[in-house]
Amino acid sequence: MNTDEKYQEELDYFTEYTQGDWVPINYIFVSASNLLGAGASLRQITDVAEGMFKDLFARNVCVGDLTAHDPGFEAWQGTPGEWLERIREDVEKRGDIPDPGEFGWLHTVR
Repeated sequence: MNTDEKYQEELDYFTEYTQGDWVPINYIFVSASNLLGAGASLRQITDVAEGMFKDLFARNVCVGDLTAHDPGFEAWQGTPGEWLERIREDVEKRGDIPDPGEFGWLHTVR
């Protein structure tokens, strides 16, 4: 299986996963790291993750926060481009990817 096929497989997996559950954005960074292999820099991982986010957003996946009120998820305000900027700024500020559940969740909002 080549890298493009693995990438598509990951997108399909996360598209399906976000339809029934909330997925920490950290998982996308881990997937990007796995696609790149050992020794990838944070910049390389972030670049691949951003591509994955863009592709997921095009598939109606939103990023947001978990809430105590029904339905348990609230999408971030703004556009997908603004969401990407917010994620990028967080990674740059911390100098690492967020821990699971620490910053942002993905979900398909119907």
